[in-house]
Amino acid sequence: MEKTRFKYTFSIFSILVALIALPVGAQRQLKLPTDEQIKEQVPNGVTFVPNIAYREGNDAWKLDLAMPKERGGSPRPALVIIHGGGWRNGDKRAPSFLNPTLSYAEKGYVCITVNYRLLEGKSTSIDHCVEDVKNAVRWLRAHAEKYNVDPNRIGATGNSAGAHLSVMLAVCPKDAGLEGAGPYQDFSSEVQAVAASATPTSFLVPMSDRARERFKKEQENPNTEREALRRKISPITYVSAEVPPMLLVHEASDKTVGVYQSDTFIQALREVGAKDINYILFGDGTGHGTFQRNISVTEPAREAFFARTLKLEP
Repeated sequence: MEKTRFKYTFSIFSILVALIALPVGAQRQLKLPTDEQIKEQVPNGVTFVPNIAYREGNDAWKLDLAMPKERGGSPRPALVIIHGGGWRNGDKRAPSFLNPTLSYAEKGYVCITVNYRLLEGKSTSIDHCVEDVKNAVRWLRAHAEKYNVDPNRIGATGNSAGAHLSVMLAVCPKDAGLEGAGPYQDFSSEVQAVAASATPTSFLVPMSDRARERFKKEQENPNTEREALRRKISPITYVSAEVPPMLLVHEASDKTVGVYQSDTFIQALREVGAKDINYILFGDGTGHGTFQRNISVTEPAREAFFARTLKLEP
């Protein structure tokens, strides 16, 4: 068996990819817990508030919030936890997103796990997903006093499509045209730290090796509007030395999101002088699910990263 290898480095950004959905049929079959079932598993000392609307008008615009029961003497750091599912599937209550929402609240964070519009026909595209998670962050800042959140200490985390949306919260500026028409426009949608795994960082190149033929065929029929959208929703577009701290995780054999997505992103950020960019690269064949399959390594790394960058008080 090949040894697991780790690679820690500093920086991020430079890639491209085709607009395709990541296959996650298993998530679609997931039986999600009810409010009452969740309340039974909420840790002592944690308050759980289900299905808060961060915007009116669509059932997708909901989040669940978990926070320490004790308000504490000073505002707390917050985490925005974003589910994956290829932008087409998934839910805020899938175990790998709900569980850390509860466990990080027990550690002292105010946590939200967010739903957003999913791709369906031509009515929704990935830019709408970005708009929605940005809206959720603005909602959090607008309600910072109510939930005792420090608006200058907000982190985001996710896997796959959720990783893409998390990174967009860190790098995409307000003038990019992705804030959408939702409320709380006077508040920033940017976050101060991101931990993401199997991250799509560019839609201007194939998402993975197996998507190359499809991407090549699309390139034979150039579409200016399509290319503009791909650029707009690609984190690589917004590479800057000013990006906040990041922790990226990937696995070399990932067939869903090619490892070059993280590799080139890291290289581009290094080249522009970005600071505090951390990379864990596995080479153990765990593929697209490497974060969960290496949870004994990845979760302590994520926990330590957020405690340091968001200055969690002991």
